[in-house]
Amino acid sequence: MKYVPLLSFLLTLITVPVVFSATGPPPPLALLVEVEGLGRGHTGTVMGLVIQIAPEDIQRAGDRIRVVTALTVGTVLADRQSSVVEVEADGSVMLYRDWPVGDHQLMVTVAAIDGKSGGGWNGPVTVPELQSIFESGDDAPVEAIALSVTPPAEGAVRFKPPPDKGGIGALQLEVEAPEGTASVEFLKDGHIEVRRNRAPWTYSIALGQVIRRTQVRAIARDRDGRYLGEDALILNNPTGRIGVEILLGPDDSVANGVRPVTVAVTGSVGRIHQITLNIDDRMIARWPSCPCITEIPVADLEHGTILAAEAIDSNGARGDAIVPLAGGGGSFSGSVRVELVELPVTVLDETTAPVTGLTPESFLILEDDDPVTIEGFGTTADLPLSLALAVDTSGSMTENFEAVRRAARGFALDLMEEGDEVVVLTFSWEAKVRLPWTETSSAIEAKLDRIVPEGGTSLHDAVVRSLEQFRGRRGRQALVLLTDGEDTTSRTGWDLAKRYAHTMRVPIYPIGLGLGKFNYSARKTLKRLAEETGGEAFFPKGTEELKPVYDRIGLLLRSQYLIWYSSRSAKDDNQFRAITVSIPARPELTIRTIRGYYPGK
Repeated sequence: MKYVPLLSFLLTLITVPVVFSATGPPPPLALLVEVEGLGRGHTGTVMGLVIQIAPEDIQRAGDRIRVVTALTVGTVLADRQSSVVEVEADGSVMLYRDWPVGDHQLMVTVAAIDGKSGGGWNGPVTVPELQSIFESGDDAPVEAIALSVTPPAEGAVRFKPPPDKGGIGALQLEVEAPEGTASVEFLKDGHIEVRRNRAPWTYSIALGQVIRRTQVRAIARDRDGRYLGEDALILNNPTGRIGVEILLGPDDSVANGVRPVTVAVTGSVGRIHQITLNIDDRMIARWPSCPCITEIPVADLEHGTILAAEAIDSNGARGDAIVPLAGGGGSFSGSVRVELVELPVTVLDETTAPVTGLTPESFLILEDDDPVTIEGFGTTADLPLSLALAVDTSGSMTENFEAVRRAARGFALDLMEEGDEVVVLTFSWEAKVRLPWTETSSAIEAKLDRIVPEGGTSLHDAVVRSLEQFRGRRGRQALVLLTDGEDTTSRTGWDLAKRYAHTMRVPIYPIGLGLGKFNYSARKTLKRLAEETGGEAFFPKGTEELKPVYDRIGLLLRSQYLIWYSSRSAKDDNQFRAITVSIPARPELTIRTIRGYYPGK
C-alpha cells in the first residue's frame, strides 16, 4: 500500500504539472490509514485505527497532531471525534473507536499543533461483527480503557502453574495470595486437607497411582478470619477440555448484599480467548483472562435457575461448569439483604446546607419510572474515604500553579482522616497518576512540585483515568477535578467519558478556576459532570477562593446518605437505567445523586 494524500485525486485531473513554490502552501501530509476489529464493544465493534504518516512528512507533523475522525453510515454522520495525540517515532498513531457493524465511509484529517501542515484520508471501511469482547491492555490509552469491560482482578488468590510431572504420585502446588493474608486453606475434592499460616502458601498433594480428575481449592483469609478470595486448580482434566470451576464465596464473604464469585480456569493449551459467566441466559461478566472475579447480588442467585461459566482458548478448546441455583431447585440459597445499585445521595435545604437525620421512609426512588424497594440505608460519615484529586497542569495553569499546589495539599490534609486514602493525578496532554493510593496526604505537594505546567487540557481523559482508579473500591468515594479551561486535547470524547462516569458512579466535584460566565462551554461541561454524578460544580475567581470550596466539598462528603436497592430491570447491560430520587414529604429539598447508570462497575 502506498501513502495517498486526500487531495491527490484532484491533482490527477490536472494535466499540467504542479510545482509548489517556496512561498506557496506546503503539500498535504501523506497518510496511510488501516483499521482492524479488536473485539465486541458497548454498542458495536471496537476498532483499532492506525494512522501512519509518510516518513518524509514526520518532521513536519511534529510530536503531536490533532486527529478528527468522521464515520458516515449511509448519508448519516454516525460518529465524529477529535483528539490530540502523540506521534510515535515511526510516525504512527493509534486510536480506538466503537463503531456500528457494517460497511461505512471514513474520513480522517490530521493537523500539526502549530497549524502549519495537515493532511487527510477518505475511504470505505468494513466493521466486522465480533463475538469476543474487547479488553484493554496494560497502560492502554484512556479511550481504550473506557471501551473495555470486566478487567482481570488484581491482587487475587491464584494458583501458580503446577510443574508438568504427570498425573500420578505427589505434586507440589503454590498459591499467590494478596497482602494481608494470614492463612490459606487447601481443599481436595471438597475436603479440607491442610491450612498454612505463613508464606509460602504451598501444598503437596498425593494424587495416588490412578489418574483421575481432581479439584484443589485454596481459600485465603486475614488475621480476623475474613475471606480474602480463592482459586481452584483442576488436575488430570480430560484431554482437549479446559478445566473450569465456579467458586461461590462463603456466607461470611457476603457484603452489602453481594456475593463474590470466582471462575477458575486451568489446563488450556492455547491462549485463553474468552471466559463468560451467565445466570440463565443473562451474561453477568466476561473476561479475556483470569483471575476472573465478580460480585453477584444474592437476589439474583436466589431467583436464578443456573449459574454457568464457559472458557474458550485460541485453539478452539472449551470447558464449562454449571451450578444449580435456588430458583431452579438447586442447593444454593442466599440469606442476606440484596444490593444491586448503591446510591450516594446528598440532600440540601433552601440555603444549600446539607440535611441530615432523614430515614429510609423519607425517600422515594424510581428506576426508569418504576418504584424500587430500599434494601439498605446509612450515612457515609463513618466510612473511609477514597478521594481522587485530578489537577490540570496545562500551560494555562502556569501563573496559578504554585497556589494550586499548596491548596491541594491543604485540602487533603484537612479532609482526610485515619483510614482515608487519596490518589493524585495530573492532566495536560495526557492524564497520569502521580501518587498512587496512599494514606499519606503530605506527599501531594512534593509530587506536584516537580510538575511544570505545559500543553493542552485533556479533561475527558482525566475523568476516565481518574475514575479507573476506583475499580474494586467501595464506601465513600469522590473525584475532585481542578481545571481552568475546557477540553482541547483529549483522546476520549464527551459521550464516552460520560458513559464511563455513569458506569463507575462516583460523585464528581469539578472546580473551574477563573472560569467566568463568558466561558459558557467550559462551565457547561463541568456542571454536567457534577449533575450526572451527584456532585457539585464550583467556579472560584482565583486561588484565594479555593479554601472555602474545599471546605464545602468536605462538608458534602460527610453529609451523604448511602442507599442501596435491588434492580429488577429487564434491560441489558448496554442500556442506560435512569434514576430519580425524591422526598415526597419535603418537596422543597434539593437531592443530588447519579442520574442513572450502566451496570458493570
